[in-house]
Amino acid sequence: MKKILYTIITITIISTIGAGYYWYFYIKYPSPKPTPVTQTEQPKTFSPFDNSAGDQTSTTTPDTNLEVTATSTEDASSEVKEVSKLRQLSVEPIAGMAIASSTESMTVVRFVDRGTGHVYEADSVSNSINKISNTTVPKTYEAYFSKGASSFIVRYLKDDTDIINNFYAELRSTGTSTSVTPFNLKGKFISSTVDQITVSPTKDKIFTWNIEAGRGVGYISNFDEKAKTKVIDTPFTQAVVDWPEANTVTVATKASGVSSGFIYTVDTKSGVMKSLIGNMKGLSGKMSHDLSKVIYSASGKNNFLLSVFSVKDSTNRDVVFKTLSDKCVWSNLRKDEVYCAVPTEIPDGLYPDDWYKGNVSFIDQIWHLNTTTGEVHLLSDLVTDSNKLIDATNLVLDPNENFLYFTNKKDLNLWELNLNL
Repeated sequence: MKKILYTIITITIISTIGAGYYWYFYIKYPSPKPTPVTQTEQPKTFSPFDNSAGDQTSTTTPDTNLEVTATSTEDASSEVKEVSKLRQLSVEPIAGMAIASSTESMTVVRFVDRGTGHVYEADSVSNSINKISNTTVPKTYEAYFSKGASSFIVRYLKDDTDIINNFYAELRSTGTSTSVTPFNLKGKFISSTVDQITVSPTKDKIFTWNIEAGRGVGYISNFDEKAKTKVIDTPFTQAVVDWPEANTVTVATKASGVSSGFIYTVDTKSGVMKSLIGNMKGLSGKMSHDLSKVIYSASGKNNFLLSVFSVKDSTNRDVVFKTLSDKCVWSNLRKDEVYCAVPTEIPDGLYPDDWYKGNVSFIDQIWHLNTTTGEVHLLSDLVTDSNKLIDATNLVLDPNENFLYFTNKKDLNLWELNLNL
């Protein structure tokens, strides 16, 4: 009997202690309930191809055209940086560029990637670089754009040969919002005998220098070679052509420090060819848009000089700095003014041969020159403004002359210099 009583008392004590424990930990001080995880807070998984395994609740469509940001490494969600005085527009070599549109507030440029033939677009007010065509044209070495940069001629090597194909291409809308890029390239092949191309000042026609039966033949036509007219037929073939004024093309012998060079003008209406300047070693030059002057470089011993030739009175005026005329561009707004990339040092060499071949390279500054007064202004020390070594060539001004564009000969990347900063 006592055993049963002890058992009942023991069970009663244990039950009382258990009830007290439950009341203290679960009733008086209950455990906090876990906060439910919403769908948008769940961890995202990574997919290298798409976002199908990631956040299913996002309604934001990524900008699939945003391909390169050459001047910013910030996250895409951050604010766009203020555009700098000097910025790099391409991260790969380019085949050519042109101004697509230009206003006082913004300039838009387009350029062709040298390796792929893809077309990119950049503007002067943001850091974004957009791919607008991904039609692949590999080994594209040259590109010449029409007005508005809506069509162009590309020159590329055929397969694994040394044969140059000349292709006229138009940027045509894909007509669908699902396309990765808004344009495709459509066009046709043009003459295989084209050796040199220059674009008219109005950007609506081209002058081509063709090698036909061992002779140099010049034609004017539309970009697609329609309305083609022969302008000149000469015995010499190795020429460099330019189109400074509506009715005048210049044809020059290819410059070399071991031979005398000559520059001629050709009337695009009559075909009359006249000697302009010549009989100078290493001669290369560019004529002003009003045909009144020629800025030219010629070789000296292990060096070269830059001068301005007056067409009216056949006089020469040396420029205070030294550079090759290939590194200069005439102003479109002020007939007497020129912008030039000027080397900070000039190594000994045979010029311009060694520079053309890449045996020597320069570190440049950008200078402005008034060819009438001789006054010069330093606009940019490129190595200081970019922290990179730049050998500038193929200088291009936008119509309002707010920006100067050029290619770095060291790597063929495209750069933009803000002339107002």
